[in-house]
Amino acid sequence: MIIKNAIKNQSYKIYFNINLKKYLNNLIKKYYKVAIITDENVYKIYKEKINIKGLDILRVKPGEKSKSFNVKNSLDEKLLEKKFNRNSLIIGFGGGVVGDLSGYVAATILRGIDLVHIPTSLIAIVDSSIGGKTGINSKNGKNLIGSFYNPREILINSEFINTLSLKEVRQGLSEIIKYGVIKNEKIFNFLEKSNKVFMQNHKKNIDKIIKECIKIKIDTVEKDFKENDLRSILNFGHTIGHALEKKYSYKFSHGDCIGTGMAIESLIANNIYKLSTKNFSRILKLLDKFELRKVSYKVNDIDNLLDLMELDKKNKNSMITFSLPKKIGSMLRINNKHKIEIKRSLIKKIMIKYLNEFENKKI
Repeated sequence: MIIKNAIKNQSYKIYFNINLKKYLNNLIKKYYKVAIITDENVYKIYKEKINIKGLDILRVKPGEKSKSFNVKNSLDEKLLEKKFNRNSLIIGFGGGVVGDLSGYVAATILRGIDLVHIPTSLIAIVDSSIGGKTGINSKNGKNLIGSFYNPREILINSEFINTLSLKEVRQGLSEIIKYGVIKNEKIFNFLEKSNKVFMQNHKKNIDKIIKECIKIKIDTVEKDFKENDLRSILNFGHTIGHALEKKYSYKFSHGDCIGTGMAIESLIANNIYKLSTKNFSRILKLLDKFELRKVSYKVNDIDNLLDLMELDKKNKNSMITFSLPKKIGSMLRINNKHKIEIKRSLIKKIMIKYLNEFENKKI
């Protein structure tokens, strides 16, 4: 599978299910120096496979707090001390945090060196490793500092999923549900028919689902690399989800926050636009099935959450920008645009409604 870079008309390859050690050894032969950036948890699982001569391993603490200036600067200095040059390579080996961080390091050190992604979490496999977004967090919000920077290659091995806990699989399912809502009703229907222990009982289907999600991401990114409009559909659930993550200091996992974000944003679509009550109920039911609507918030926190949404890089003119579902498998367009600007006061009203009905178990 080849992806064309819409900016420079380059391309990069995505490899599926090939031997990890052999792949790494081939990369070592191609470059002056090669470093893997990973986190402590991933390293513990795969250290026997990645402790290879000629490969520098740089470890960070797991979690969003590693997406910081201090951690990024520390990685930069270590690479420079090891005399990395422009004929060197950085490999991001891990989940979404590692991918975002390693991508930003590769994009900026020596004004840019080659990057390879090897995603190990379901979220990273189906979503964050594809599309060229890199970045770190700011005290003002998530992913506010970064760049668009494509990797040279991506290696996706579905066997990595076998090492994930059920909780980690659930996190990835939040993004898969998103793809079902925004573009592919067949994915949504399949998940509706699946049981809670999705991975254990549907391993034979996971490669197909992964490839379907990647195709959606590729098709969308190729048409709108820098998110002028179409690519914004990939942000469904993320405008509110990212605000929840930041507000509560990343105490809640990404997938859980995105699940709640999709629920509230679907309520916005149901209350203001054309999402039917039937489709809204199906979305809530599927999120609940995989326990992806656990994150709550306080009424007194809503104004601060709205402040965080206004700071988001996707917003303009003090309005809050959303991409909302029209129906399952299709996103709303107004004036031929997927980006929909909604008044803060209206969002606040709906967030209060959601909270009241959620707490009273009406939705």
